[in-house]
Amino acid sequence: MKKILILFVILIAGCSWFKKLDPVKAKTVVEALEQKIGAGDYTGLSQYYSDEMNSSETTEQRADKFQKLHDAMGDFQSMECVYAKDSTDGNDINCVNLEYKVKHTKMTSVEDFIVIDAGTGYKVSMHMIRQEGK
Repeated sequence: MKKILILFVILIAGCSWFKKLDPVKAKTVVEALEQKIGAGDYTGLSQYYSDEMNSSETTEQRADKFQKLHDAMGDFQSMECVYAKDSTDGNDINCVNLEYKVKHTKMTSVEDFIVIDAGTGYKVSMHMIRQEGK
């Protein structure tokens, strides 16, 4: 009986390890995050980021960073997903890689995201921002 229970646990764990993430759900998280950033609501961003991302900077540091980016890029106008792919991250965890073109009043940025299932829902585990063409 113990052997069957152990095999069952291994099977369940193995199936969840190889579970593919839903790119539509990943896009929903990223687009909600971008809407909050575009609206200047920086205090509520932590709910969209993974624990690792949240531990890498304080809420105040994140708000300051996004305010500086807003000052440089201007107001949010629109966004378009230009790339979406199921993948694994550097730790072999299933993820969705997304790339968006985000138009602002002063320039267009290209923003890369890695979205994972953090157990409490889909969360952004990486967010990089660069100027288009750079």
